[in-house]
Formats: sequence, structure tokens, C-alpha cells
Amino acid sequence: MTAGPIDLTSDMVAIEQHWLEGQRLQAAGLFTVDEWSQHQAISYTALMVLGMDGMLRVARRCALEGVAAAV
Repeated sequence: MTAGPIDLTSDMVAIEQHWLEGQRLQAAGLFTVDEWSQHQAISYTALMVLGMDGMLRVARRCALEGVAAAV
């Protein structure tokens, strides 16, 4: 991923909306147990991917700042 911080924020909003829609569908009884499980897996996987991307960005920044400080 090469999104900027604003894009990550909008991605988080999209994931939240997806999750809330799933909550609504689950409450209405429109999901089977398998569908609900898949919905949760998609939501949590998306959050993990964004989290890993954020950690990668921090690591790169720290590494670049360390290289710049050494020069």
C-alpha cells in the first residue's frame, strides 16, 4: 500500500461502515452463521492490513531518520 495518512483514515471509515452494515444485517437475521463469520474475517483482516502498513511506515521513517542522523 502506498496510501497517504488521509487515505488511511478514509480506509478506516470505509471498514467501519462495512462492519456497521454487517452488524445491521446480523441483527435483522439476514446473515447465516457462515456469512457472519466471513464478514467478521474480512473486517478484521482489513484492520490488520492497515495496521501492518502503518507499522511499516513508522519503521521506514525511523530507519530513514537514523540514516540521516548518521550522516
